[in-house]
Amino acid sequence: MHNASSTFKLLSLLTVAAAVGCSSEHEAAITQPPAPSVSFNQGNGVLYSVNGGGIVDFSLAGVGDGWFSFNAVKKADGSVVGRFRQRRDTPAGVVDFSGIVTCVTVDATLQRARIAGTITKNRSTHPDFLTTNHEVGDDVWFRVQAETVDANGNPVVDASTTYGFRPTLVQTSEQYCALPFTGFVPGTTIQAWNPGSIFPLEAGNIQLLP
Repeated sequence: MHNASSTFKLLSLLTVAAAVGCSSEHEAAITQPPAPSVSFNQGNGVLYSVNGGGIVDFSLAGVGDGWFSFNAVKKADGSVVGRFRQRRDTPAGVVDFSGIVTCVTVDATLQRARIAGTITKNRSTHPDFLTTNHEVGDDVWFRVQAETVDANGNPVVDASTTYGFRPTLVQTSEQYCALPFTGFVPGTTIQAWNPGSIFPLEAGNIQLLP
């Protein structure tokens, strides 16, 4: 993150967390990234890490704001650790999931990451998220974009998607992490990185290292 932008985003996140804390302790908690299982620096055999927390503007999708936090670390021995949570309120009910990371892939040049794992808690009340595909132990995935500039020098902002579940694009977390970061999903004409289904942050930030 660049210095001026980082300062602004940090102040925004602290302001949001304080405001939410007055009305909902558990929502305030998920505006901050979970405590990492290992250091986010590149010591301790860490190949790369992605972490973030804040509020995603899902208004373009008609589902309101999304409160989120996550960390995901890939180590040199091939193991992956991390946790994630996202909550959003919709007219049909709450959508709220927590999980553990089982795979993460990154494109450091584009500052993009795919993160996937297993549901550990489903607090949802929305009936569409209480099916056999949304139970504890089922696979879940999402993707994030860290702030950067594109090849033409245009700014690209921090952004995230809602959570996906089978059979959205793929059937498993491992298949999701294996998807490319550009072009199309193999064997289809579906964009592998659909810009229409990833949304900017209102507050907070996302960081991808290295």
